[in-house]
Amino acid sequence: MTRSRGYTACQVGGWGLHTLLNIALAGAHGPPAMGWLIAGATGLGLTHVARRALRLHAWARLPLPRLVARVLAAGLVLGLLQNTLVFLEAVFVFHVYSLEEASWAGYFSSATMWSLVMGVWLTLYIAVQAVTHARRVELEHWKLEAATRSAELRFLQAQLQPHFLFNCLNGLRGLIVEDPVRAQEAVTRLSGLLRYALGARGPETVTLQRELQVVDDYLGLEAIRLEERLRVRMDVAPDALGVSVPAMLVQTLVENAIKHGIAPAPRGGEVSVKARIEDRALCLEVANTPGSPDVGAGTVDSGGVGLRNATERLRLLCGAAASLRLDQSQPTVTTARVHIPLEAA
Repeated sequence: MTRSRGYTACQVGGWGLHTLLNIALAGAHGPPAMGWLIAGATGLGLTHVARRALRLHAWARLPLPRLVARVLAAGLVLGLLQNTLVFLEAVFVFHVYSLEEASWAGYFSSATMWSLVMGVWLTLYIAVQAVTHARRVELEHWKLEAATRSAELRFLQAQLQPHFLFNCLNGLRGLIVEDPVRAQEAVTRLSGLLRYALGARGPETVTLQRELQVVDDYLGLEAIRLEERLRVRMDVAPDALGVSVPAMLVQTLVENAIKHGIAPAPRGGEVSVKARIEDRALCLEVANTPGSPDVGAGTVDSGGVGLRNATERLRLLCGAAASLRLDQSQPTVTTARVHIPLEAA
């Protein structure tokens, strides 16, 4: 409906403007205004019929040489038809001119002019169709890409949920035997975590502030199990709290740091979370340091489900400009660094 209205408006407006300009330019010594009104109405009807009869909407997909040849031939034919119809209407129907006033020289001069006008009309129409087709193809491409991304995200979420659930349950299993009272507190925290992680219609991205609230619950759950072996340090700039990040991103990094860096160390260690805005990008760091120098930082789960999932979701949601890199250059510290441009976030 919108395209039909746009076409009608362009047809009426274009031919109407062409008619008015010719009437104004002709003045008192040119053809009568009635002649240009007849020409404008005839051109409007003829091009409308040609649009359907010649299937002009498909011409935009032709190779350029074939398209140019068709436009030249169609412009010539339409110009001759326009000139002939206007001549017959003006002489025999509306009696604007007499047959004695007509001449072959004037006829061919007028036919040349109308062929040029029809050529311009065809060029404009096909150009609009080409742009419309290109936009339609681009829209379909983006729809397909969005559907593909959505399918990948659903797969990653389905993969992440059992991974996260099993890790939490394994940590809770030993605590139930050792300290049932603290196990009850752990179950309460776990319910909040699972409600966040397993929400079927949960958002794909959340603010960093919301993500850190979930991380706090997770750290509280692990603190019950690890006690004084787990130390936490938070250094988050206030202006970074409102930035959107993939849901479960920070939690996955913290979980990985505890599982592979803190839990294996007899004396435990420290998990630090830092976030700041630099150069219009969110710079996020999650580092773990074991408590005993003879243990090492632990091997980060770079080939496992957690970080592989986090990396893929970051790419899908924030684009190629976002990155997640692991720094193990220091023997007792492992740092996961996330870079998300604010435009992508």
